[in-house]
Amino acid sequence: MAELRARINTEDTVTKVSQKEINEMKAQIVVVMPAGGTGTRIRAETHSQGIHKVMIPVAGKQSMIEKTVQDYVDCGIDKFVILTGFLAEKVEEHLGDGSRWGAEIRYSRDPDGRKVGNAGAILHALNNGAIDDSLTPIVHNPDDMIIGMDRPYGEVFLEGHLKGRKNGCIGTFVVVPESPFQFSGMVIDRGKVLDITKYPPIAVPAHTGITVFDPEVYGYFRRLVSLQVESSFENVICPVLAKEGRLFAINIPSETWIPVNTLKELERVTSALQTIG
Repeated sequence: MAELRARINTEDTVTKVSQKEINEMKAQIVVVMPAGGTGTRIRAETHSQGIHKVMIPVAGKQSMIEKTVQDYVDCGIDKFVILTGFLAEKVEEHLGDGSRWGAEIRYSRDPDGRKVGNAGAILHALNNGAIDDSLTPIVHNPDDMIIGMDRPYGEVFLEGHLKGRKNGCIGTFVVVPESPFQFSGMVIDRGKVLDITKYPPIAVPAHTGITVFDPEVYGYFRRLVSLQVESSFENVICPVLAKEGRLFAINIPSETWIPVNTLKELERVTSALQTIG
């Protein structure tokens, strides 16, 4: 595993970014949060409450999306665009205009109530002016929760993206170096099982659902994305950036990323938040 990791995921340890550069970048950032999906895998938790998945409270306090807004505001980022669809009115009422955080929150609903995917939702938000195309977006799915990092994660993302810029990149994936395999993994020798582990970590970088783009990438959305079909930028935009050598990646600790798709993962979030107080 160590050999595999070394071959497929090496980090940039040379490029330097100062705290001043990070602070100066904050004023040019907008956090774009897709919140239009139906969350079918976790509807058992939300159906009886009549709420959207991102509105589920974590640790009995803020909802997932409120905590994400709070985390960014705490590190000095205060502009947000929420991409809504399913239960749009409830999400918009839940967050409001952002004034309680001293922030600005704008909304963009899926066109005509159609599912267009995160790529289409971003294109639509550009077309209707919800996203200012002079700003640098951090696209962050609010159900991809980051908990337990030793510094504000918004700054970590900006530092990584600035490194990418200095290496000629215009997009940055936030990844974890390994993720758990969904089933039991084992070592087999000539048909005999020698070892078995439930949910073993696999040393393959996994996208956390968080991406930073330079404003230049908006042009790719306008050229490559159609509002007539449902699409994701991970499938439409990012392979083009990678082929052009313009897509960067930064690692965060695997244990700090909790994607919430099931009640079990929601329990992990609650436990992690209780641990850090």
